[in-house]
Amino acid sequence: MFLLLTAGPEEPEAALPFVAAKGAVLDGEDVSFVAMADGVTLLTESTDLHAIEASGLPTVGRTVDTLREADALADAVALRACCDARGIDDSDLADWASMDDESAVARVAADHETTLTF
Repeated sequence: MFLLLTAGPEEPEAALPFVAAKGAVLDGEDVSFVAMADGVTLLTESTDLHAIEASGLPTVGRTVDTLREADALADAVALRACCDARGIDDSDLADWASMDDESAVARVAADHETTLTF
């Protein structure tokens, strides 16, 4: 499953793509994230993903841990232009994330049958 993240950690819908990702993993699928706009902050080391949750569901941090433990997180890419606009560089990203240009959206999405945008 390919998930395009646009909501930042302060927005209530920030947890939703991670809920969808967990469902995909339970169904045996790999998951790829591409983050743009404020969504790039979700891929930084300084964002406390365990503080982000949707009511009644595991935190984003627990979901990312589940994805990594299942070796199901194929990609987690932050778009460079969006990072640059927010003062984020490669060293600010979580160890499981990377940075790339806008071509990553099409390239990463092409590897998946299902695409969701949040």
